[in-house]
Amino acid sequence: MPRGDAAKIRRYCRQEVRYAREAGEARVRFCVRDIRDDLGLDFYNVAYDICMVLETQKFEREARVEFLSKSGPATGLDTVYRFRIL
Repeated sequence: MPRGDAAKIRRYCRQEVRYAREAGEARVRFCVRDIRDDLGLDFYNVAYDICMVLETQKFEREARVEFLSKSGPATGLDTVYRFRIL
């Protein structure tokens, strides 16, 4: 992963959680492809790297979310993560 992209991915996802929280949502959903497209990331292992960021306790702690489920391929662009907003 290019230097600084993990932090960039976490920041983006935390902001999305913040928007959902402010809208009164109880859950938030992330599709790896959407994150890649929104951030303009195009390096070879981008799907794997986004998945790894979303699967860390660091992300859950910083975003104040709890992992609920993961669907789709193990680490692909069509992988979808769902979290409960705490």
